[in-house]
Amino acid sequence: MKFWLLKAAGTLEDEEIILENSVITIGGAEFPDLSGIEDKEQVKKLILEKYPGMRGELSETWAGEIYSFVTKIKKGDLVAVPFKTRNEVLVGKVTGNYEYRQLSDFISHVRLVRWLKTVPKGYFEEEYDIDLNSPEAISLISTEPEKLSVLVETKSLESLARELSSTLGDLDLMKEKMLELVDRLAETEEIPEVRKIAAEMEKILKEK
Repeated sequence: MKFWLLKAAGTLEDEEIILENSVITIGGAEFPDLSGIEDKEQVKKLILEKYPGMRGELSETWAGEIYSFVTKIKKGDLVAVPFKTRNEVLVGKVTGNYEYRQLSDFISHVRLVRWLKTVPKGYFEEEYDIDLNSPEAISLISTEPEKLSVLVETKSLESLARELSSTLGDLDLMKEKMLELVDRLAETEEIPEVRKIAAEMEKILKEK
């Protein structure tokens, strides 16, 4: 199992599409179906046909990234996709081979994925010694097996049910406290007392 960093899907709409459709993408929607690609040079040829003025080094890098997405990522690999519209990294497990599916003007080259969790960008960079501002669109993350195991950990239904029950209990308690304070607000006309009650409400909300 390998762990890939994949930087694509740069708009809020793109991010919503990859979440809703459970896919990852490398972009390059202007290129046709790449299912028959056998080597990186074929990808580079497509790029230069579309962008004949592109510098050699840039076309070489882009071709390598697209080729890696199509052929080197395998089912069972992990992938981390940094959001560009929020301060999180989306982590998932690849479940499908390369597919050509026109999901938007930007997204047509995809792999199916099962999303596992999101982690804060700062934590991710520190934990995996990664610079999310680096120019690479796709790269391998080198890390210990133990850290990969943590990423794929899933909670049992029983555990999730207990957490949900506890959360709902906390919400009910907070609702009761808030309703009590609202009743007190309705009964008072004194500004200092109103401020005191508002402060209590704010404290309850911050605690939750």
